[in-house]
Amino acid sequence: MKLADKFTVAADRETVFKFITNPDSFTKLIPDVQKYEKIDERNFKVVFKIGLGMIKGTLNMAFKMEEVNAPEYVKVVGHGSGMQSTADLVLNLKLLPADGGTEVAWDADVVVGGMVASVGSRLMESTTKSKVREIVEGLKRELEGGKKKKK
Repeated sequence: MKLADKFTVAADRETVFKFITNPDSFTKLIPDVQKYEKIDERNFKVVFKIGLGMIKGTLNMAFKMEEVNAPEYVKVVGHGSGMQSTADLVLNLKLLPADGGTEVAWDADVVVGGMVASVGSRLMESTTKSKVREIVEGLKRELEGGKKKKK
C-alpha cells in the first residue's frame, strides 16, 4: 500500500528536522504505543496496539533512520511482526521551506502479510490513513506549541 501527502507546520525546517529525527520525540506521535525502546540515535523499537475490525492485538516494530540529510530529508525503514502477521514500512520525509514554516512532503510504502493482510485492503487503508492523520496532527501540535489556528 502506497500513501503520500504533504502538510505545512508553523516551525522552521531545522526545528522540524530535529524533532522528527529524535526517536524520543517522534515516537510520542505514534498512536497507541505501549512500549518504546531507544537503541541509539537512529534505531528504536516500538510495541503498539492495533485494531482492524475484529482483529486486535499488538505489533512489535523495529525502526531505523536509514538516510538522514539535515535539514531536508529523512528515510525511515521499519520491520515488525505480531498477530500472526508481518509489516514492512519505508517512509520518506522531505522538508521544504514554506511561508511561515515548513512543508513536510511524505510518502510511505507499507507491506503487510499474514492474518492482518487477510482483513482486506480497504479496512487496512482507512485505518492506516486515520493513524497517519493522528501523527500529522500531533506533529503540528508539538511544533506549534499547542496553538490551534482560528478560522
